[in-house]
Amino acid sequence: MDKKILLFDLDGTLIDSTEAILESFLKTSMHYHINLKGFEQEIENLIGMTLSDMFLHFGVQSHKIQECINIYRGYYREVFLEKTHLLPKVKESFENLSKPYRMAIVTSKSHVFSEQILKKLGLIKYFFTIVGIEDVKEPKPSAEPIFKALEGIEYNLNKVYMIGDTSFDMQAAQNAGVIGIGVNGRYQKNLHLYAQNVFENIEDALKYIEEQE
Repeated sequence: MDKKILLFDLDGTLIDSTEAILESFLKTSMHYHINLKGFEQEIENLIGMTLSDMFLHFGVQSHKIQECINIYRGYYREVFLEKTHLLPKVKESFENLSKPYRMAIVTSKSHVFSEQILKKLGLIKYFFTIVGIEDVKEPKPSAEPIFKALEGIEYNLNKVYMIGDTSFDMQAAQNAGVIGIGVNGRYQKNLHLYAQNVFENIEDALKYIEEQE
C-alpha cells in the first residue's frame, strides 16, 4: 500500500485552544488551593502532555488526579467551542491539497472534545478516524496512538507521516517507525532537536509531504 497516510496532532498543530485550556486549568487548580495566576507561560509550555502529567507537575496528588481531570473537563466544556480557533493557513491548506490523502487525528486531547471542535471548525470531513487520550492505554510519546489510528487499514510505514508541534509527537513517530514532520508553534521552541524536517506552518509542511515520492 503506497498511498500516503497523514496523522495530525491537534492542539498547536491545527487549532489554538490555549485560552480555553488556561482558563480551565487555572480554575481547576484553585480547587486544590494551588494558585497558578502568573504561571500561564509555564502551563503553556506543558501543553501536549497529558492532563494527568500537567496537574502532577503542579503538585496535585496522584490519588486526586482523576477527580481533578473531571473538574477540568467540566470547566473546559463550558468554553472550549467558543475559545478554540483554527491556526493560520490550516483550512486553506486542506482545501488546496492536490490529491486526497487518508488523514487522521492523533491527540492527547479527549476524543469527544476533539470531534466536537473539528465539526464546529468544518474539518471533520477530512479525517477517517480520531484517536484521543481515552482511546489508548499509553499516550504519545508511545507509538500506541499511531498504531491505533492505523488499525484496520493497509499501510507502508515509509508513507505514514506524523505531523505535530511537540517533542511528544516526534518521539511517537520515531517509536512507531513513521516519518515525523514538525510544525513550529507556540508550545515548544526547540522542535528541531526532535525532528529532521520542521516547518513554520502547516501549509509548508503539507507542501513538503506532497512533493515526496
